[in-house]
Amino acid sequence: MQNLTQYFKRHLPLIDTAPLVDAFSATKLLKKGEMLVSPGQVTTFLAYINQGAFRVYFHNEKGDEITTWFSFQDMFVTDLLAYYKESAAAYYVEAIEASEVFIIQKHQLEKLYLTHPEYREFGRKFAENGMVRVMERMVTLQTKSAEARYQELLAQPQFMQKIPLKYLATYLGITDTSLSRIRKNQAKSERKSV
Repeated sequence: MQNLTQYFKRHLPLIDTAPLVDAFSATKLLKKGEMLVSPGQVTTFLAYINQGAFRVYFHNEKGDEITTWFSFQDMFVTDLLAYYKESAAAYYVEAIEASEVFIIQKHQLEKLYLTHPEYREFGRKFAENGMVRVMERMVTLQTKSAEARYQELLAQPQFMQKIPLKYLATYLGITDTSLSRIRKNQAKSERKSV
């Protein structure tokens, strides 16, 4: 729980967050490839990633996997739409490496918001951060080339170190073949510049 405690100290520095940390009472260990959330599952929990990494994805009408999101250590993960609507999940949330999460149920968090109004700041910041990330991702997918999107990922080492290329390709909105071509062209241009 030390990582979670430090997380809240960084984001709510002037507030005693011990009751909030304590509310993340369930710990779940997941193996690589294990699902935290599956479509159809009513999702009323938020999971703090103490260690590990996750991808959020769905299957399109052709049955292809489309990766929409990655979450890493010291972040939160769930099917956000299902969480906020308290409905069945539409997405898979898969551990892409051995992972440990601390879980809080939505009703517990809402109770804490009532008894500790200062914790609402966490909820506000969490929702705002999620919205900003979604909007940035939409703009990137709609306005930047696949090459530019790949260059942005190169600036984020955890993406390149932890995520298999086939998942990166679907996250970028391209095929494995296109990603291989982009990587090959980049390697050629780097050799020319040396």
